[in-house]
Amino acid sequence: MLNKKLIERGKFVNRGVLVVGIDIGKGKHAAVGTSLEYSFTKPFYIRDHRRSFELFEEKIEEWKKRLNCEEVVIGFESTGHYWKPLGYYLKEKKCHLVEVSTSHTKKAKELMDNSPLKCDPKDARVIGDLVRQGKILTPVFPEGRILNLREIMHTRENLVKEMTSILNRLHKIVDVTFPERREVIKEIKGKASIFLLKETPFPEDIIKKGLEWLEEKIWKKSRGRYNHTVAELLYRLARDTIGVKEGREGSLWELKILLPRLERLNREIKEIELKVKEILGEIHEAKYLMTIPGIGEITAAAVIAESGGLGRYEKMESVLKVAGLNLYEISSGKHEGEKHITKRGRSLMRQKLYFAALQQTRKGMPLYSFYRKLTEENGVKKTKALIAVARKLLRLMFSLAKNRRKFVWDYEHKEFKKVA
Repeated sequence: MLNKKLIERGKFVNRGVLVVGIDIGKGKHAAVGTSLEYSFTKPFYIRDHRRSFELFEEKIEEWKKRLNCEEVVIGFESTGHYWKPLGYYLKEKKCHLVEVSTSHTKKAKELMDNSPLKCDPKDARVIGDLVRQGKILTPVFPEGRILNLREIMHTRENLVKEMTSILNRLHKIVDVTFPERREVIKEIKGKASIFLLKETPFPEDIIKKGLEWLEEKIWKKSRGRYNHTVAELLYRLARDTIGVKEGREGSLWELKILLPRLERLNREIKEIELKVKEILGEIHEAKYLMTIPGIGEITAAAVIAESGGLGRYEKMESVLKVAGLNLYEISSGKHEGEKHITKRGRSLMRQKLYFAALQQTRKGMPLYSFYRKLTEENGVKKTKALIAVARKLLRLMFSLAKNRRKFVWDYEHKEFKKVA
């Protein structure tokens, strides 16, 4: 019986182990078998339906007998979402699954046959060979609530990207038709800003409504943030604007389409965030992570969803690899290169940790002194210091999740305390 820890370390390849390499495609996957003593089998093609999966299981048994193997390790390169039906099917069958890095397969293709040829059988052989060498990653298979959380977080990110695109288009319209507006109203997605775009999309519309109307509405919609002085300035700028007057009809149509869509996206994102909060309440690990100042629901959800849960990992280095925050350097001879992060992990997890690290640069936050020491005493550039803070923050989160401890900042003694 293969040891799970040996598989994770890539130390499973010996006589009697069948290695199966699978090249994942859209609806069709190519698989080959190999072992330490034998070359590759002919490719077997798998389609995304149950009977084909069952035939693949039969083919594996056939390969085991032919290559005189008792155990099987199946390796694949995760391509988008296409691997999931087969991956989860094999996981349910208790198969030993490992993942191969995309960057490894790209570099190993020409080494296979000294040719730039690319085809599914060759890719499957490349993947099988890399698995045979032990150059593997541990795949993350979230289940239950964590899988639901991952899918919901991905949906939220897609909606946020769509919202950002709409806001950029609104900026474009304003910059062309009323460029002076940004001197007064800097945040285009604020309630007052959106209201004005709906009621008075262009400078002449503001003039038609009048100063008195503008003062009343802008005060009410901004909840007192914009007073009569701001209204007078905006009115004067609208009167003397250098905005382009051509093409207004097209811009008006675009506003009619974009503004309702923006409001809908706002509602949908809020609904999703409520669902995220509900799911986090059911995940034991989340309550420990959110005791760290600066770690909110979205950051905690991203870390748990993308990692599959920090508590499942044995070593911190594995978590850093999942986030793509593990370090590398390029050195030669007397030249010692700078250290960089690999960025070969879950991009959403890394992004949220970076934003969380930005929060830690504020005075009174747990890692503020660590950040200040790096930038002021050690002369580290701010960008690199933020990466260091993100790595330290992830270490802290891992420790709390593994030990099931809450984290409390003692301001009086300037030290951290772990409590049950």
